[in-house]
Amino acid sequence: MSNRSSLDQELALLRGLIAEMANHVDAQFADAMNALLQGDTELAEQVVAGDDAIDALELRIDEQCERILALHAPVAVDLRMLIMAVKINTDLERIGDHCRNLSRNARHLADAPGLLAQTRLPKMADMSRTMLREAEDAFLENDRLKARKVIARDLQVNRLHDETFTTLVGMLEEGHEQAEALSHLLTVSKALERISDHAKNVAQGIVFMVEGRDIRHRGLEGEEEKSVSDGEQADASAGEVSGREG
Repeated sequence: MSNRSSLDQELALLRGLIAEMANHVDAQFADAMNALLQGDTELAEQVVAGDDAIDALELRIDEQCERILALHAPVAVDLRMLIMAVKINTDLERIGDHCRNLSRNARHLADAPGLLAQTRLPKMADMSRTMLREAEDAFLENDRLKARKVIARDLQVNRLHDETFTTLVGMLEEGHEQAEALSHLLTVSKALERISDHAKNVAQGIVFMVEGRDIRHRGLEGEEEKSVSDGEQADASAGEVSGREG
């Protein structure tokens, strides 16, 4: 077997493990939200227990990345794939952690049936889960355009989080009788916002993997371009002065 063929097999195994991780995290997310909406503490406990499987997959993916690096010393697009696999692995594991934390709020909301449904949280959850699933599809298909759509969705989730935060704080300030439940809903909203952030990170990694361009912190690119432009203008001005002096 050629080295290229062996590397392709190892990379295919890595992609399969990441897809398995994403599917497991997606199932955890769905169960966590169902536990919250239905006040199902038993399902919530299953989600908490299921986090161990995600942690085990994280270790397997890291080990596979180390194996590929040690055996094949990949370059170019293969190296980008490996770099982003490590980052995506971390983001998926953290989404799993947030799903576990979401579930831990279920018992606190069980005595406040219907309260969560009165907020924008179900819509936030739907959008965050859509981002996660589309990010997985973009990864499997090497689809940079789909990845960019995931990134754009994050702004919508952020707006919903801001609206929800304002609404819940207002209800607390008005002395709502279910103040404890409201405080846990604030935690839920922040967890959903963080899940969408991690899905966005995955999508940004896919763009880098396909295009070779790091689109994080894009504002810095503008600052860098401005600095270069300013520097060029300064050099030109200095040359004009030098020419006049000569």
